[in-house]
Amino acid sequence: MAIVIGASGAWKEVLAMARTAGIVVNEPSDVGIQLARAQKVLYEEETLARDDLALQQAKLEHDLEQKRSAAAEDIARIRAQYERDLTRLSARLGKSPSGATPVAARAWIGLSRLSLQAQERAQIRMRSRAVLPTQRAFQDFLDGRETEVARRVEGARCIALGIEAIAHSATLANAIAERTVIRTLSTLTDEFVLINDLHLHSEHDLPFEGGYLKTAQLDHLLIGPAGIYAIETRSWSRTAIAAGEEADPILQVAKGSFLCTHILKDEGCGQIVRSIVASEGAVPTRSGGAHVAIVPAARLLAYIQYGPRLMSVQDIADVCRILS
Repeated sequence: MAIVIGASGAWKEVLAMARTAGIVVNEPSDVGIQLARAQKVLYEEETLARDDLALQQAKLEHDLEQKRSAAAEDIARIRAQYERDLTRLSARLGKSPSGATPVAARAWIGLSRLSLQAQERAQIRMRSRAVLPTQRAFQDFLDGRETEVARRVEGARCIALGIEAIAHSATLANAIAERTVIRTLSTLTDEFVLINDLHLHSEHDLPFEGGYLKTAQLDHLLIGPAGIYAIETRSWSRTAIAAGEEADPILQVAKGSFLCTHILKDEGCGQIVRSIVASEGAVPTRSGGAHVAIVPAARLLAYIQYGPRLMSVQDIADVCRILS
């Protein structure tokens, strides 16, 4: 078995994302398990919230119906009383008050009728308005029901969305791909050394493609009899490529390989560092050119093991000492 140093950098990022989301994962498959649990909890909390609010709605509807029924009965009594008062006034139409003329009597009766009518309308209006607070409370409840459901399940929803973001992230896909590459390369003989998530630093700015380069990161650096390989692992998705969401792995491995070569050269080691992008998922839309080989992860072993022996055990030890 090859000597393996370090772990997947993308997996470290996944673990950090998991801590932020409030979950613990030990394997990539745990993300899916945790997501299923979080979605189940969210569903259960939402169901409980809706059931509770349904009971509240039923009570409010009952209270409103009672108030409407009571108001309707009161209004019916007010109108019945008004009709009785009108009947009494009509009965008195032919009787004039003491000393009153017929014209004055009719005027008095008319004014009395208007007064009764005004009283009836005021009483009906007041009784009708008494229902309004309960009706308004019921309408406010209906308008805010979904907001209240969202408030009650906000915590569970945030957890579920956080885990879902991890499950659908390019970071997790890349972590799975990197771990696969690490497992694959670890099956090499113990003559090979695999350094993962290697961070390189130069004491000086180095000219690189029209700019300057001082630091770089490599997903993997494989050192063995067949030479030194800087490897960037990427799980490509067609949507990410189309949207330009993925960082350019070809440029990234080229930077790492370039900086690695210069660090070795400064230490008197003239070994050539070859660049590989180990690909998973969709086929890349462009080649790596003459200096970067794009190799499917499944063919990585065959690609690396092909070729003459270039490094001795001491050479391998020297490179490990310089770079690790």
